[in-house]
Amino acid sequence: MPRLPSRIMCALSCSLLALSACGQRDESLAEVHGDVTFCGQPAVAEVMFEPLNSSGQSTGRASTATSDESGRFRLRLDDDRTGAKIGRHRITIRIQRIIAAADVNDGLSGAIKSTHLAREVQSGGNEFHFRLTF
Repeated sequence: MPRLPSRIMCALSCSLLALSACGQRDESLAEVHGDVTFCGQPAVAEVMFEPLNSSGQSTGRASTATSDESGRFRLRLDDDRTGAKIGRHRITIRIQRIIAAADVNDGLSGAIKSTHLAREVQSGGNEFHFRLTF
């Protein structure tokens, strides 16, 4: 059997190693989705989950999403990973626009409304419904 040059063997080994890492799931993350309403109407909003330690200090990169026209969102940690770190989070929601509610949008006076909450992300799937008002 012919022997392959060491450079080719090295390249093949690196390729196989890279491929074996594809599809591995980060066990410190959990899926997070839900919806946002403002005064009973679906809201387009920026949603940010910032992981916290036991003393309430930030412990890393936040997961973010922008809700769609129906108010639904799905968090992403980065371009490659969906979800949020398992544990306690500070949640910031910035309402950008209310869908099908001109009178409520007029009440926003062009300003983005922001709120801060706290929630616990559990392993597995998490669904959060944020019902916000003035």
